[in-house]
Amino acid sequence: MVTINRILGLVVCLLFSSVCAHASGLRLMAEEYPPYSYQVDGEDKGVYVELVQQIQKKLDEESSKIKFYPWARGYKKLQSGDGDVLFPMCMTSERSVMFKFVGPVFWDDIYFYKKKGSRIDLKGIDDAKSVDKISVTRYDIFHLNLASLGYTNLDLSTSPTCDFMKLLNGRVDLVPMGRKVISHFFKRNPELDFNLIERVGSSVFFTTNYIAFALDTPDEVVQKWQEALDELKRNGEWQKIVDKYFPPDQIN
Repeated sequence: MVTINRILGLVVCLLFSSVCAHASGLRLMAEEYPPYSYQVDGEDKGVYVELVQQIQKKLDEESSKIKFYPWARGYKKLQSGDGDVLFPMCMTSERSVMFKFVGPVFWDDIYFYKKKGSRIDLKGIDDAKSVDKISVTRYDIFHLNLASLGYTNLDLSTSPTCDFMKLLNGRVDLVPMGRKVISHFFKRNPELDFNLIERVGSSVFFTTNYIAFALDTPDEVVQKWQEALDELKRNGEWQKIVDKYFPPDQIN
């Protein structure tokens, strides 16, 4: 009986040690996608960056260095287990069995944007299926959702910045992006002129964003992060961070 208790005790200790080691050594990844996550002079900034930092602080975890990758690369690394956390990510039915999620963190209405002067006029979202090209970032939620809705005119790129560069250079007709995010995105990308684009048509769909974890992450780690995020929402810290990047009176 003593031997069995010792074995059980050892198993519990090993499991606990594994969870702690996993939590303290998380490999964090993000896409350069202001205002969610971006870098300024080597310093990590953004809504998700600050929330993740607050979560790790609340859990007494050592703050992990965030590595920035193009979306498709970070997505594949999370799938293969070469990274532990990727943000932001929208949850879909397909992704819900591929990853584990903490959230929701933020949400937005997605619209199409065109270059000013374009004659494109969308009476309904299906009208966008008739334009020549819509630029989307490979494997992001816009790519996946529009493809699932039957859009066959998608032109794939490596980043949202590339999407809008193609729009402004006349290489594509439309680019989708969130209503709340877009003005902040352009502020962080001064090579893009926000005055040269305009929203067209009605909302295409609604997105809810999360922090995604690799499937092999212990459930205890994901649960602790979820509880920490929930506490940040209850005590007002989440709202302070959101308002810092999205002042209510400046959301167009």
